Amino acid sequence: MKRTPVFITALILSIGLQSGTVSALEDTSPAQRPSNAELDARIKVLIEKVKSSLRPLKGGTFEMGDWGTETGQYYDSETWSRPLHKVTLDGFSMMAYKVTYEDFDVFTDAVGKELINMDKVGIRDRAPKRPAGVNWHGAKDYCRWLGKSSGLPFDLPTEAQWEYAARSGGKRILFSTDNGKIERLRNFPEEWNGGKRPSLPDVGRYPPNPAGLYGMSENSREWVQDWFKADYYSISPFKNPSGPSAGTEKVMRGSTGGTAEIAAMVFMRTKAAPRTKQSSYALVGDYGKRIITPLPGYSGSYLDNFRCVVNSSE
Repeated sequence: MKRTPVFITALILSIGLQSGTVSALEDTSPAQRPSNAELDARIKVLIEKVKSSLRPLKGGTFEMGDWGTETGQYYDSETWSRPLHKVTLDGFSMMAYKVTYEDFDVFTDAVGKELINMDKVGIRDRAPKRPAGVNWHGAKDYCRWLGKSSGLPFDLPTEAQWEYAARSGGKRILFSTDNGKIERLRNFPEEWNGGKRPSLPDVGRYPPNPAGLYGMSENSREWVQDWFKADYYSISPFKNPSGPSAGTEKVMRGSTGGTAEIAAMVFMRTKAAPRTKQSSYALVGDYGKRIITPLPGYSGSYLDNFRCVVNSSE
């Protein structure tokens, strides 16, 4: 028996959630799981797609961080993006696109995990070609699984690799677009309309940067390998830095807050706990009590996206 396609299943669950007949956290039943042959075929297609999307970047040296304006002012108000420091990286290849929901669903089916963001809030942003909203553990496990499945050394990019790639080999450009500028609806998403947020665009919607990478300056952020430390740049090693050895929050790169253009400069940094949480309210007597709970499984905010790299110069 053929499995109901993932996004038809998502729609059914969404309708069920509206009526209260389906649990928000309900996993797919064994009858809905794909056969081994079907799953093997989907994995093969995914691996071939990912391989064809890899963009090689030659190793090199660049100055990482906020280089400031001609008048000596920093672009970033946060001190996290400085001091400017030299970094040398070995060559690597990066996926041209952020991992999409249809990609991540192959992974969760393959490892027997529940589909992400199937609750009535998360499902609104679910579409096959949109970037998958996952927590850091989901991003890390996906890249590792992809490595085992393909035989290639896949992993999350380090923060230095991400910035080097966003800057098309370390060039001094402010935005990772095709021309280094923001031009709404030509190379950057639309603005919020009257407080109503637009959905994230499908991957590949806007032109890539000169290195062939899509969406590195858009209205979302990407997980990287590194733990966050506010003063790490002052002690960062020169060769292939990979961040502090431990911490409580992971670095995220891309659009670091809101949808303003300034938040998407290539050296902007932000941080978040590896496991995404959500807030809800429970009625306690006559008062509402705010409850913070982790999102289920690998689920994350719709803004928390990622891509993988192959750590090889070939």
